Amino acid sequence: MSAKVEKLENNIVKIDITIDAKTAEKAYNQVISDAKKQINISGFRKGKAPKNIVEKYVGQERIKIQAVENLLPREINAAVNENKLDLAIQPMVESFNFDLGKDLTIVAKAEIKPEVNLGEYKGLTIEYDEYKTPDNALDTELESIRSRYAKLETIQEDREATDKDIAVIDFEGFVDGKPIERGSGKGYALDLGNSTFIPGFAEGILGHKKGEEFTIDVTFPEDYSEESLKGAKAQFKIHLIKIRQRILPELNDEFAKKVGNFESVQAMTDDIKKYIEESAKTENEKRKMETVFNHVIETTKIDIQESMIQREVEAVLNETKQAAEQQGQDWNKIAEMQGIDSINQQAREEAIRRIKNSLIIEKIAKAEGIRIEQKDIAEQVSAIAGAYQTPPQDILKEVTQNPHFFTAITQQAAIKKVNDILMSNNTFASKSV
Repeated sequence: MSAKVEKLENNIVKIDITIDAKTAEKAYNQVISDAKKQINISGFRKGKAPKNIVEKYVGQERIKIQAVENLLPREINAAVNENKLDLAIQPMVESFNFDLGKDLTIVAKAEIKPEVNLGEYKGLTIEYDEYKTPDNALDTELESIRSRYAKLETIQEDREATDKDIAVIDFEGFVDGKPIERGSGKGYALDLGNSTFIPGFAEGILGHKKGEEFTIDVTFPEDYSEESLKGAKAQFKIHLIKIRQRILPELNDEFAKKVGNFESVQAMTDDIKKYIEESAKTENEKRKMETVFNHVIETTKIDIQESMIQREVEAVLNETKQAAEQQGQDWNKIAEMQGIDSINQQAREEAIRRIKNSLIIEKIAKAEGIRIEQKDIAEQVSAIAGAYQTPPQDILKEVTQNPHFFTAITQQAAIKKVNDILMSNNTFASKSV
């Protein structure tokens, strides 16, 4: 076998393969031999029909095509390895010339990955936006924990509602005097300090007392999900049934034992401090990693062919559509609301980002001689098992049975090793310093 590779435009290569006549004829005869075992020809026992009868029954062209398909993977792999081609997708046969007794010639075309001209990725001083723990972080976390264990009590005194309260209301909305579809509710408990209603709704209830009936004026946001309500001015009739307030538990040893089986408030507080410190450290490691990788992306030159981008765009769109459908959302409505051009543009930007990230990871891994070993796979399996609270053996079984999952695991292991190289071979300084 011999192969000649010619590079064309847009990272396409043409591969001219020549296979000697003896090997080609052997592959041809093997197809006939296999066909004998599979087909029934009248007048002959299975597997006993002469070669010329099988050729007539199956057709010489079909036999030749199958022979080429059988030969191609090995011959293509040899050509790819010999010429060190980094394929983006599997090659496609463009044409072949197969005359028995003569050398078989095959013309295939393949798309290769674009050349990656890496910028400097080691020995750099990287400035990043350092996360600094707020001075009141401990108090905020303690109050958050107390709020989760708070009891709600209906206030009896005649006082106005504040942003610390829960208002229980009946409401009905109107636009131009017409009721809003799904714009009403009975006995709805609204957290006045953490409302997800349209802007101005919760604020309009503040200062009112239980038993009051009143109307508030609001304007729907321009980006509201319902097309007919975007920017619309609306009125809501409100009946404030009652006001409830949170009663926070006392911060004492008994509460600490209830929250997490801590021996004392001090033990709980120490645990929270540790959590806050570790969270800040994790956040800063993430920021460092993102900053240095963004620097590498900005200083790396990659001319990505349009065909590669379009394949990834299609993958991104399919993932987005599937995610929406899994959440019970109507993809057609999403496309109508956001606009198909906007969705396609976002998908294209995401596709280019993914391609660049992948190619840069591969390039650094190759430059650093990174190899993925069994222990690396085991670490990834353990991490996934921990994240999903699944026995590691279940994840490992999936890895061994699903080639795509194994590829994803391998890629994650490579990313981790590349990240370790970037983090350990660069210096990081806070922008605030």
